[in-house]
Amino acid sequence: MIVGSAIATGDLKIILIATITGGLADALGNSIGFYLSELSERGGQIHAHEHGANNTVHSMSEVLVSGVFSFLATILVLVLLMIPFAFLSIGNALVAAFVEGMATLILLGVYVGKLSNENPMRTAIKYALLGVAGAVFSYFVGDLLRVWLLSF
Repeated sequence: MIVGSAIATGDLKIILIATITGGLADALGNSIGFYLSELSERGGQIHAHEHGANNTVHSMSEVLVSGVFSFLATILVLVLLMIPFAFLSIGNALVAAFVEGMATLILLGVYVGKLSNENPMRTAIKYALLGVAGAVFSYFVGDLLRVWLLSF
């Protein structure tokens, strides 16, 4: 959202509005998605347990906490990525936000890799590549919007 709106408009107010509204919508969507996913998983666990499986079942509080933490984590990243725009020019803020985003993804990838007994560096690289893909996609969408906006 940051990259796309910056490329499309170059207007700090529009970048902040797009980032805040998109970020809040993303946070809400993520939290609902996590909640429903965990709730569905809990249903499957209950079903398996009722049919003799010796498994654990997530509690409703665990399901709720998953959704709340997803919302809060998304908001935290949103704030982190917006901070450079308070102190730097748009171009420099974009670079700083990109570096922050990549560092966050790499750290998260290392952490998830260790948790899942996978190669932490391989997981970190995978996360970073997905972040780069998202930024590149946003760049091209922003560029298309810029061209479209200039045609008016």
